[in-house]
Amino acid sequence: MTLCLHPGLQGCSPNQPAAPEDTAQQQQQSAAPQNPPAVADPLTSDRTDDIAGNATRIRFTPLTADRFPEIIPRRGEEAGYATILESLGSGAAAADLDRDGLPDALIAGGGSFKGKQPIGKPVFVLRNRHSHFSDQTLTAGLADIRLYHHGLAVADADNDGFPDLLISGYGGVLYFRNQGDGTFLDETAAAGICCPAWCSSAAWADFNRDGNLDLYVAGYVDWSFENDPPCFAADGVTRDNCSPKLFNACPDFLFISGADGTWQNQTQAWGVRPDGKALGVVAADLDRDGWTDLYVGNDVMINFLYRNAGGRQFEDRSISSGAGVSNRGSPDASMGVDAADYDNDGRFDLWAANFEMESFALYRNQGSMMFRHISDEAGIAAVGAHYVGWGTGFGDFDLDGDEDLAVCNGNVVRFPQHSPAKQRMLLLENIEQSWFREATAAAGNSLMQQVNGRGLALLDWNLDGRLDLLTTPVESPAVLLQNETPLRGQWLTLILSGTSSPRHPVGCIAELRTDRRTLLRQLKGGGSYASTHLPWLHFGLLDGERPRELTIHWPSGHRQTLSISAADSVMSIQEPAADAPAQTPRI
Repeated sequence: MTLCLHPGLQGCSPNQPAAPEDTAQQQQQSAAPQNPPAVADPLTSDRTDDIAGNATRIRFTPLTADRFPEIIPRRGEEAGYATILESLGSGAAAADLDRDGLPDALIAGGGSFKGKQPIGKPVFVLRNRHSHFSDQTLTAGLADIRLYHHGLAVADADNDGFPDLLISGYGGVLYFRNQGDGTFLDETAAAGICCPAWCSSAAWADFNRDGNLDLYVAGYVDWSFENDPPCFAADGVTRDNCSPKLFNACPDFLFISGADGTWQNQTQAWGVRPDGKALGVVAADLDRDGWTDLYVGNDVMINFLYRNAGGRQFEDRSISSGAGVSNRGSPDASMGVDAADYDNDGRFDLWAANFEMESFALYRNQGSMMFRHISDEAGIAAVGAHYVGWGTGFGDFDLDGDEDLAVCNGNVVRFPQHSPAKQRMLLLENIEQSWFREATAAAGNSLMQQVNGRGLALLDWNLDGRLDLLTTPVESPAVLLQNETPLRGQWLTLILSGTSSPRHPVGCIAELRTDRRTLLRQLKGGGSYASTHLPWLHFGLLDGERPRELTIHWPSGHRQTLSISAADSVMSIQEPAADAPAQTPRI
């Protein structure tokens, strides 16, 4: 394993003092003892909002230990340091690693400390065996991960048909190539992907449309044991994790593929900002101009929105778009992010899961890369500002055609004043493509369990057409929540494979026309927090609704139209040559 952590990196030096304007925050965290305010605890409530007695149909049940092995992501809290490093936790990923048609699971093991040296835990590989998962970590070659890590970005980076793995964490990233035989090979040094920083998440996408996946890596802050200010809980005595406000930002990185198994650092040439304190990133074609854009969720800084200017550079639309700040015009502390056409108007909207005392942010796409913060009118603000949101994702959990939302929550400090350290999930049901209601409690007791949530990956592990949830809380077992929503309508899942486009065609948009409406989905890069959703496009259909036609807009610019009559199936579709006739999808 090769790391390239350079202590002297400008803007991310472990020995660089905190910015002067953060001194007041540091003093506040080290203040004299005080009594925390008495607040109601809606996080433990079993109340679910309802409309005229029409409770949600969505149901989730966890897989038992005999079907899903017990894996506990670690952060090293037993060392007693209470560092900010321990606050980020671990992500998850879902992908068909061995191309047997079944989604497998990956879980970031996190890390611990050897003295004052952060060290890594394994990345756990769980193979799908139809009825259960088996732990294949040792066989896969991912048991000895020396990097204290958080993020798992999975994609077919070398266009060989097998999903590869990028691990992000404290000290940089590791790139493991899937060899197609059940094992992974560390090719970090050969690939040239060097991020001398604390890296949280990453997203793969073909930003210049050359048919090869490029890579965006999110940097966090410049903490080290040499730059570890004392921070305390409300009693002024007990050590607790520091705020990111006490540290300088680590830069983000952009690597453009050389189409030969290597990537070149093009961060400055593309106009990537160095000041984000990034935790989540999603790559998607937000303005539908054929070029993949980027949305970056930053902690206590404005979120970044980059418009891809024709595959040459990014235009910074963070402020002008309206998607960089809250409805008050101030920055939020964002962790998890995603994009979807929640209101079915043909435009992809943005979502950010934020810190407590802030509203989670839903930004409606107004066109021309302009977004409007609509959390109040969409019912998001009604959930309250009590949660610290992390892993998140849009998905049609009840198969009614519109995409709902799931969020994993958990505090960053051990002794919080405003909300518990351990928090329940949030399930927000999309109502008539207009607004969201909370449906957590009615969806199952497992979603109400109090854990310190972090990673979330969406997948359909048993191929029943219902999206399941893989969650990775801090210092608690990872849980696979199986969707057992009663089936009323139908569903359709697409596995897309590029030819002129990357084989893993991030930015590909599918329009499904039915006898009632048109539904829109996009294959995105990144998303959630430090996690990767299963890269299959999923559509739910109402009872009696029939699919008619599918149009696929490939990242290469090709457009493919297919007649669709079958439903309740998984379809594999390959991008045709530019002059090839329409194909029949493989079921």
